Amino acid sequence: MSVHSTLAVPLLFTNNFRQSFRLQNTISDHVVINGFGFWSGEDVQLEFCPAKPDSGVYFVRTDLSGEQRIPALVEYREEKQRQTSLVNGAARVDMVEHVLAALRALNIDNCEIRTNRPEMPGFDGSACKFFVALNQAGVIAQAAIRKIRLVAKSIRVEGIDSFINVNPSREGGSVYQYTLTPSEGYPPVNQDYRFKFSTESFCSEIMDARTFLSKNEADYLLAAGLCQRVTPQDVLVLTPSGPIDNNYRYNNECARHKVLDMVGDFSLTDCDWCGVFDSYRGGHALNAECVRQLLDNTILLDESFVPKNSNLMNIKQELQNRAA
Repeated sequence: MSVHSTLAVPLLFTNNFRQSFRLQNTISDHVVINGFGFWSGEDVQLEFCPAKPDSGVYFVRTDLSGEQRIPALVEYREEKQRQTSLVNGAARVDMVEHVLAALRALNIDNCEIRTNRPEMPGFDGSACKFFVALNQAGVIAQAAIRKIRLVAKSIRVEGIDSFINVNPSREGGSVYQYTLTPSEGYPPVNQDYRFKFSTESFCSEIMDARTFLSKNEADYLLAAGLCQRVTPQDVLVLTPSGPIDNNYRYNNECARHKVLDMVGDFSLTDCDWCGVFDSYRGGHALNAECVRQLLDNTILLDESFVPKNSNLMNIKQELQNRAA
């Protein structure tokens, strides 16, 4: 159960967290993008649509009868190899992490994503095309306050040869850190990356960091009949000496991509985070487990923590008056 108490919030942090509150956002207009899924090779179309305050991000499979919603929340996550998948009844969507990262980067909290296939398009294995399309559609403020979850105590979430350390942040906002160590078939170097979340830093530092895998892993997937349309020019296929038929965009691009995945996976909630999230060799499953544990070990800050006479509340009231 989440803690929700003003007494539980350290007084030292109060002003920082009040400054972290913001209005919820949706997109200004519909936007459509087309591509193909890396795993399936199927052509897919996504349509991003505005959504009402407090409706959250959710997917709709237009190729299925009933158009059932699939909320982008951790309780709908189903374990699937090397990706984040969401399931609600008979409806599922796969490879959603880069879509979610782009939405989170632009602080888009409410959005309907209509898709005619289960798998999201892969493009170049980054969040770049999703971010650009959503940014062009425009972001508009809504008359509702975005909740915050505050990390007030340190926790550690462990996996197999991996862990995430979570600590409070005295400055407010979110910090994501990742340490990548070599595995068999990969370049024999460590990679590290620290990312202080903001829209601007997402755009300039991690938006175009691409997914990666070893040549051995790529050969295995191809032999299994998967990823038939993907080439080493689409993603980073690595050997101990580096990428095949490609070049790094950053010398720590793999660690940056892992942080990109963290931003997407940690968005599987209805809140912003205030904390420091430090991952050592973590992946999608560990990210999701960390989010689950944080829901039971963080302080929920909602509109009741925002001063009634604040500029933010005045803007909210003005938006409500316009909609009336």
